[in-house]
Amino acid sequence: MQLHIILGPTSVGKTAHSIALAKQTKAPVIVLDRIQIYEELATGSGRPAVEELDGTTRLYLEKRRVADGELSAQEAFSKTIRLLEVLFLKHKLLILEGGSISLCQYLFKSGILYNYQTTIQYLSVGNEVSYYRCLWNRMHNALVSRLGQRSLVEELDRVWRQQHELAFVRTILGYNILADWCEQFGQPPCQTWNTIQEDDSLYAQLTDQMFSAYLKYSRHQQQVFQKLISEYQQKQRQKDENTFVLHNRLHKIQLK
Repeated sequence: MQLHIILGPTSVGKTAHSIALAKQTKAPVIVLDRIQIYEELATGSGRPAVEELDGTTRLYLEKRRVADGELSAQEAFSKTIRLLEVLFLKHKLLILEGGSISLCQYLFKSGILYNYQTTIQYLSVGNEVSYYRCLWNRMHNALVSRLGQRSLVEELDRVWRQQHELAFVRTILGYNILADWCEQFGQPPCQTWNTIQEDDSLYAQLTDQMFSAYLKYSRHQQQVFQKLISEYQQKQRQKDENTFVLHNRLHKIQLK
């Protein structure tokens, strides 16, 4: 049973890589993300549209509504394990794409990865200028309305008068910043966005603030993921060395 994990910061191209590999291997992709499980937050979470999947299988930890509130990292980890158990009954290879820092920390520190033939593909930023452009484009595109899909602004607007739902959505990157601006203007999200678009200075302030927040989160992801991978590889080498020593001892005993 083999696990292939694709890790990397936001907007580095994880989804495109997982789709390409899934198309090549016919393996399903499990999404290690605690926000993409909400269809109502598809744009703000970067959840790909069905047509982008190119016929591949992409599995979320569950189908959850914003009204249900947050899925904790521990709950998400438990659901990940259950998915692995079920899917390995039908597949020899599973692709994991991540994602959520807290969930990945649970996964790597649990020791479960040592039970499988685990390979890890880390997608680094590479050229920073190109990466910044991709990150900026994702942020900008999320704010713009599109036919058949709500923008991040519209997703926030939908929950604006629902206190319980809004409280949860305001904990999510991107939505939190726009919500603060809405409070400052005393207007709901769509109206605030229209006001901002009419003023180049306001637009620059908002987008600069959002980009800086996304970039800060990206750098945090890079630090955490690289540390998790390094620790995993170190423990794996130690495990391999111990196994080698044990095999040698058993061989010597058999010769006697």
